Amino acid sequence: MKQRYSIVSTAIILICVAIAVISKLGNSIEALSPLFIASPGSEGLSDVMNGQLWRLATPIFIHFGIMHLVFNLMWVWDLGRLIEDKKGAAFYLVFVLIVGVLSNLAQYFFTGSPYFGGMSGALYGMFGYIWIQGRHNPSFADDLRKDTIVMMLAWFVLCWTGLLGPIANWAHTTGLVVGMLWAYLSVAFNKNSATQTRKSMLNSDQLPQKQSLQYLSTADILKIEAQRQWAREQYLPEARQKYDSVEGKLAIIDAIVSQHAGLPFSVEEMQALEMTFGDALVHATGMEWATLEDQSGRTPVLLTPETPPRLWPVNTVSQWLARGRSTSISAIFEEAVRSIQSNSRAGNS
Repeated sequence: MKQRYSIVSTAIILICVAIAVISKLGNSIEALSPLFIASPGSEGLSDVMNGQLWRLATPIFIHFGIMHLVFNLMWVWDLGRLIEDKKGAAFYLVFVLIVGVLSNLAQYFFTGSPYFGGMSGALYGMFGYIWIQGRHNPSFADDLRKDTIVMMLAWFVLCWTGLLGPIANWAHTTGLVVGMLWAYLSVAFNKNSATQTRKSMLNSDQLPQKQSLQYLSTADILKIEAQRQWAREQYLPEARQKYDSVEGKLAIIDAIVSQHAGLPFSVEEMQALEMTFGDALVHATGMEWATLEDQSGRTPVLLTPETPPRLWPVNTVSQWLARGRSTSISAIFEEAVRSIQSNSRAGNS
């Protein structure tokens, strides 16, 4: 469940509104002069070099006009909540400050003018970070709708055309690039860390004899994708989009089970349902797919991301059906997530 509010975003919004009131929505240059990256008429970063370090960050809190203020703060609320929910308030705060400072510096050095402000550079950094994470990290997968991505990129290009008047385009560009690069580096680091963890586990004696934990082979991946495709095709035409979210995956499982009206599932069909439920757990918890191989063959399993990782069997749906569906699939899912998170905390304590 996503947070309903963000502590950091709330603080940012209050600061921006207060500065907007004091500066009469950016019309009072005198009030804004201490907040610009450089005071009007000064050269370079002389004010910053003389100890006024706050100037590196404060331009992000300046807004010119009510639409500039409202539009930016709406995105601060939406995007900030996503980052704080996934990464925590401390990460979000540091992220905004770093991306904001770099965006401000780029705008100032490329234009030579201190008369700019707004959260847009930091916002495009947040957008770029969430966008790239969503392409590689299952826990971010449904955070940005495709139409939102298209709109943000279209607005980015439109601003560069000059049709909208003076825009801090270098701040936008720097924020977007820094946010995307930050996400790429984070994904690369996490993959390398996960690879090292898997290697250590494969070489350990945690698994019973005659069992081994394997990476997904090409055949495994093709089989899993075929099972996902079966689940999509058994539902409604919009199932492709529903599969992009946790709630959609659970709705597909519930609909397929209801359509069967108590009839038994084949082994392949049950595996497809289990795979869909497993994908929902991956989406919500950040677990990863692997394969457990023994004398009977290869069985998909889920691995928790902590060190050492823990195995999670893929049999929840079959157990749910065996109990007669006395509980909703959503309740079963929430129970599984709580159990995984509880085990993870116990393993790290």
